[in-house]
Amino acid sequence: MKAITLLAAMTITFASCNCQKTAAEKNSLTSENTMNQELTPVLEYEANTRGFYNKITAANQTIAVVKERDGKPTETKISDADWNELLSLYKAVNKEGLATLKAPSEKRFYDGAPIGSFRVITKEITFESSSFDAGNPPAEIEKIVNKLIAIADKQE
Repeated sequence: MKAITLLAAMTITFASCNCQKTAAEKNSLTSENTMNQELTPVLEYEANTRGFYNKITAANQTIAVVKERDGKPTETKISDADWNELLSLYKAVNKEGLATLKAPSEKRFYDGAPIGSFRVITKEITFESSSFDAGNPPAEIEKIVNKLIAIADKQE
């Protein structure tokens, strides 16, 4: 009986070591992808009301646009010039201050405008702006939001 227990314990131990080795190999293969993702953030703009939805996501020189809730994104490649401009605008954004930005207008409170938001997603943390009227973002993020919208409009 002791021999069977010992044999079972050794089999489980060796199997779990093999699983850990496989997981380590997978992590090393994906480390390059995470390094690229760490260097290039995901930029997200979302505008919605009860009957309207628009989400624009830019990452790794591609842009994905979703026009309806639970809809499938349509992805296209961003040109080098547009991508470089987006990255330079991203570098100018104060990510830590996004949550404290004041919206220049308040039409979203009475359905006068869709509710807009802007997010910067990095490997470590997600920075999200306070809500604002879509089409009228705070001045600090106005250029990058308008650039995302312009790129998405070009792709359609």
